[in-house]
Amino acid sequence: MNEFDYIEKFFRPLTNQYANNLKNDAAVFKQKNSLDLIISTDTLAEGIHFFGNEDPKDIAKKSLRVNLSDMAAMGAKPVFYNLSLSIPKEQANTFIPKFVKGLEEDQGIFDLSLIGGDLTSSLKYINITITIFGETVSNKSLPRDRSKIGDHLYVSGILGLSKIGLDNFNSDSKDFLVAKNKYLFPQPRIKLGMALVNVANSMIDVSDGLVQDATHLAKNSNLSIELNLCKIPTPKINILDQKTILKSALYGGDDYELLFSCNPSHKHLIEKISLDLNIRLTKVGVFKKYKEEFLKFKNNSSKPKNSYLHF
Repeated sequence: MNEFDYIEKFFRPLTNQYANNLKNDAAVFKQKNSLDLIISTDTLAEGIHFFGNEDPKDIAKKSLRVNLSDMAAMGAKPVFYNLSLSIPKEQANTFIPKFVKGLEEDQGIFDLSLIGGDLTSSLKYINITITIFGETVSNKSLPRDRSKIGDHLYVSGILGLSKIGLDNFNSDSKDFLVAKNKYLFPQPRIKLGMALVNVANSMIDVSDGLVQDATHLAKNSNLSIELNLCKIPTPKINILDQKTILKSALYGGDDYELLFSCNPSHKHLIEKISLDLNIRLTKVGVFKKYKEEFLKFKNNSSKPKNSYLHF
């Protein structure tokens, strides 16, 4: 099969009316006047973001979900996406059908469709780039730069699981099963992001580690964050010491939880949202006037470190 055969057989069934059956060079979407179109792009590279020997279906789900998390962080409802896939020729026939099955399943779960993209061969490694599109009511998307002095810093879920899953991916211990599933299948907090549109002042998803992403919120608002290490929501894994678990929570990436600031007066509303969506929301810090550094630990003299950086 050539690339056009693969597109016709596997990818065209994933599309919606805007893609015009992938007959054109680009999709056409007539935007509604009352809505803003939210756009984000992420690339996943073999050897960096995934091993390459995972089930292609699982790789597809992770590729789509990390992009969906960007929509959640903006408070947007995802509507469609573009996909560019580069893959060695000898892997195409076995990889693509399973990969598409994963996309199809998650399209059903998260209610969005493919509208276009590109399929090419590569010399050695698989590379996946997704551009995702979402919608918010005009001027209601959540930025990273509107935190206020006195705002509380909240995070959803539990932190550190994905890093622990990655570090112990080849372990047969049942103690790491939940962590490995978190690494393979991040849970984009779409409903939570949309629920926070009129509540949060700033928001980001935790893709590069709590410390690094919290620093982004502080820096963009020209404020400091006092982070309470005693309040960080961490998993209980009996065969790991607490120091290792906390380090994974602070500096490990790929948790894809939502980190947001809000006025203290919204405490009861946050509690209601947490209850309604059955998602744990934990206050982990406070925004203060900027002084010397963007992030410091409460009652702890140790200095925050850098999380993973590509360059």
